[in-house]
Amino acid sequence: MRAALKPRSQFKEFDGPCIIEVPVWQPILLQRLVGVRKALSLCRLRNRGTLRAVIRDCEITHLLLANQLFGVERLPGVRTFYDVVDWFPEESFSSAELGRIRSDLSAIGKQVDGMFAVSKPLGEKLERECGVQIVPLPNGANIARLRSVAPANVSALRRRLGIEDEFAIGYIGNHGSFTGVDLAVNAFLTARSRIPKMKLLIIGPADNWSRLLQATRGEGVIATGNVAPAEIAEYFNAIDIGILAQGKTTGTDFAFQIKVVEYSACRKCVVSTPLLMWQQLAWPNILLAEAHPEAWADAFVRARSMSWQPAWDRIVEEYDWQALADSAAKTMLNAQGRN
Repeated sequence: MRAALKPRSQFKEFDGPCIIEVPVWQPILLQRLVGVRKALSLCRLRNRGTLRAVIRDCEITHLLLANQLFGVERLPGVRTFYDVVDWFPEESFSSAELGRIRSDLSAIGKQVDGMFAVSKPLGEKLERECGVQIVPLPNGANIARLRSVAPANVSALRRRLGIEDEFAIGYIGNHGSFTGVDLAVNAFLTARSRIPKMKLLIIGPADNWSRLLQATRGEGVIATGNVAPAEIAEYFNAIDIGILAQGKTTGTDFAFQIKVVEYSACRKCVVSTPLLMWQQLAWPNILLAEAHPEAWADAFVRARSMSWQPAWDRIVEEYDWQALADSAAKTMLNAQGRN
């Protein structure tokens, strides 16, 4: 409700972008009264007017939308683009609902000057199923920031976490129900007899897994809870290997898990479930293992013996924020408009 009623405001940070905050109507506020589709239509109508005013007042010439709350329409003199920033577990939706989603994306493709998607597999899927042309635009990271953490800070953090002389396996992120923390814990417990002095760190909020993490706290599992964004680079550097334990769904297979880039930027080897994105990229520092504790325990043992190779430093460079921003800007500025 607060987002729908807040007044428009605008500010600019020093040498940064201009931030404009506007009231946004959300369908959840109306759907009990008028139904989901009608609520979405009403909110788009209201939000579209808000967006038109911002475009007019700020003389915007290029527009990138990342959701459908503002609607998608052709505006004279404006190059418009749409970014499919994530996907969803299709198995939770009916065939009729999936058909509507594909039709909506197909219609968007006819209204915009270009479309992006968060991963190449997702882009290929949308081209095949929705008949749209896609430019991959994956998630990015601040590579220089991740690689410039002072060694003294890393050593101090390892002491504070109690892993100074341990082999530390780290799972960093916001650990929702789909993230497979149970797989990570069970694999760790399975591997303990084969890797002496080992700890598993679950770094970031993990309320969904609190009972499991509490039960295994005395067995080498450390749950840090929330970590301030300004400190998270130290945690990526403090672990010895990183993991990605998400189960395979259409939601995870077509995503681009940025934590793998962040692990790799910090020169860590990674154990992951065989998600489609990482099967395709086939980075040399990633070990793909089926989602069974025994297979993951074997992968932990293999990862412990792997050494980072200097040539691997290059694999993440194209996923630097600035490189991705430059690529997106080039695509948008060079697009042949339909207006």
